[in-house]
Amino acid sequence: MSMLRALPFLLLASPASAIDLVEYGVICEIEMGEPREAPLTESGVINAIEQSRAFDVYTRAVPAHIGLSFGLRMLLPEGEISNSARMTVTHPPMGRRGVTVESWTTPLTPGVPALNLFTFEKPYEMVQGTWTFAVIDARGKQFEISFEVLPPDSVPQVQAACFDPVPLS
Repeated sequence: MSMLRALPFLLLASPASAIDLVEYGVICEIEMGEPREAPLTESGVINAIEQSRAFDVYTRAVPAHIGLSFGLRMLLPEGEISNSARMTVTHPPMGRRGVTVESWTTPLTPGVPALNLFTFEKPYEMVQGTWTFAVIDARGKQFEISFEVLPPDSVPQVQAACFDPVPLS
């Protein structure tokens, strides 16, 4: 009987995440779309990307290589109200200012997966170490996931998928 009375309080104390992590990994090459202002990033902009693009390798180990993208796909479940979340990426110091945190707003529509990536576009961005992506909405932090950025050519499965030449037959 006492367990039944305690259960509602336990459910209230730990509400389910409203935004779900669907998948994460590396994309070998992505086509960049229109830039959008993102003043809380080192470059001041983020690029629109094709949201349905599949991950090439499901991993949290990322070799530092120009053109490589990594990140996550999340989902606001059906029945939730459309809103936006803040994507915050924490990483080792980069750029002239030694930036360690970058963030941008990402729109969310119930039942429609949202892809958020970081793409190595410039040499100064390829800082090795732990990179943590956190998703925050009006209810607080929904989840976070960390990646390890490693030296180029140090992740065999990414090397094979993205950089090894295709054998001629």
